[in-house]
Amino acid sequence: MLKTRNKEDLHISYISAICASADIQFDLQRHDEDSTDAIIKKMVILPDERRYMSSFRIQLKCTSSPSQYAEDEETITYKLKAKNYNDLCARGTTPIILGLLVLPEDEAERVKWTEQDLLIKGRMHWAEFSGKSETNNTSTINISIDKKNLINQDSLINILNKIAREEWP
Repeated sequence: MLKTRNKEDLHISYISAICASADIQFDLQRHDEDSTDAIIKKMVILPDERRYMSSFRIQLKCTSSPSQYAEDEETITYKLKAKNYNDLCARGTTPIILGLLVLPEDEAERVKWTEQDLLIKGRMHWAEFSGKSETNNTSTINISIDKKNLINQDSLINILNKIAREEWP
């Protein structure tokens, strides 16, 4: 239980720091029956100078266990709970993505602190499943995430801009 909670804290810290560095609001959700862990939002100025409050929901997951994920040069395959997958497939007025933080297996390598730096070693990838067919599985489903879909300042702003321009998904 403690290890799971630590991973939850790390994925929240990871994306929260990225959002803060890009002047993006990051709001944790108290309840996530719909697989929404947080809402990410930012005021976007469209080319015609209109202001648009753009937002999306995110389901956060974190893994370091080879039994939960595998990767090759282009993709990560992850065992996601079927309930979460089905929630991510549902269309909504506010889009939702999955954010998967992949951490080193060695716990001692995950967080490094010095007087000058705080480093969370790992990388977060995103995937979008809106409109995909739900699964009939009752426990898990193996999903594929394109390794090019990294969560960083630019990718979050790009997603928010696409939503504002009504180009998402």
